[in-house]
Amino acid sequence: MRALVCHAWGDPTRSRADGGVLGVEDVPAPSVVPPKGVRVNVICASLNYADVLLVRNRYQEKPALPFIPGGEFCGVIAELGRDVENAKTFAVGQTVAGVVVGGGAMAEQVVVPDAASSIFPVPKNKNVSPAEAAAFPIAYGTAYLALVHRARVGPGTNVLVLGAGGGVGYAAVQIAKAIGCFVVAVARGGEKIKACQEAGADVCLDSDTLHDVKIDQDTPRNVEETFAGLPVAVKKALKGELADVLFDPIGGAGFQKGISSLKWGGTVLVIGFASGKIPKLQMNLALVKNITVHGVYWGAHASKDKETMARCTKEVGSMLANGFLKPKVDRQRSACSLEQAWKSFKALEHRDVVGKTVVVVGSVGDAFGDGGGGRSRL
Repeated sequence: MRALVCHAWGDPTRSRADGGVLGVEDVPAPSVVPPKGVRVNVICASLNYADVLLVRNRYQEKPALPFIPGGEFCGVIAELGRDVENAKTFAVGQTVAGVVVGGGAMAEQVVVPDAASSIFPVPKNKNVSPAEAAAFPIAYGTAYLALVHRARVGPGTNVLVLGAGGGVGYAAVQIAKAIGCFVVAVARGGEKIKACQEAGADVCLDSDTLHDVKIDQDTPRNVEETFAGLPVAVKKALKGELADVLFDPIGGAGFQKGISSLKWGGTVLVIGFASGKIPKLQMNLALVKNITVHGVYWGAHASKDKETMARCTKEVGSMLANGFLKPKVDRQRSACSLEQAWKSFKALEHRDVVGKTVVVVGSVGDAFGDGGGGRSRL
């Protein structure tokens, strides 16, 4: 089978011929389907920032080399494990979306060891393309797990979402709105602000406008100054109140000023550090404001808490099936083949992606719901 393979740590944003470390190769297909698993013919795989960090050897987990990147996918079931077949929970020929922990999705076939906790049927007749389905499991699973399972948000909860124009931030905006929360979304630039508005955010804040107004406009700002005006902006957006929940996938200065934007008794959801900076928590502030901090590493639930993983996957999948959620795929910055996957990695690393970007293994028409067939250009 064809697969995108990484043999050495390094740059995923260039082709292998140009000095990058990712290239397309013929490799053996996975030979064994475990009793609880399924084999899937992959249509497309979605990228997450963790994929960039994995290839650059900067992630908290390190797969053995060589490895195939990609943690989430959409495809068609080709083979069922014995237990899955007996339970009749899935069927050969069924279109599903799901997750493989540790990579492997950017290949023509992938074997999912535990189907119940890792895949779900793609809704029929709900206008969900394979690319949108591939963009769903990790981003929406993470946001749902954080907001519902950890923060227990409900109607009327004031939620502040940082990085709201990216994959998991965009998902958090949609999920929070579907639950009935009031959402303040923070993103950078007009294109991402527009996406946040489309996702249903009640108030959208451009991070480029949140610098300290006392700074001379002709003087370059450092990153710590970028979010200086966030607490004031949030208080204005909430008519004198502060946020109940901070959803933070970016870290850095956003985290520091985000905590200052929380009311007494607020909750922080630490999702990741897309800014490249791991912030320090001011414990005196946490103490005085009685703040609860939750680290939400979604992938760990696959081994540590499969029951919660399966339940959250089912519940958020139901929200998709019922039309409450609509993943956003940045088609302009998605790759139309494995050979061009480096372009999607580059767009993601440079923070250019609005929503999610995907790498297509099957035909472009199949992936984006354009009707069957050819490998038309994006």
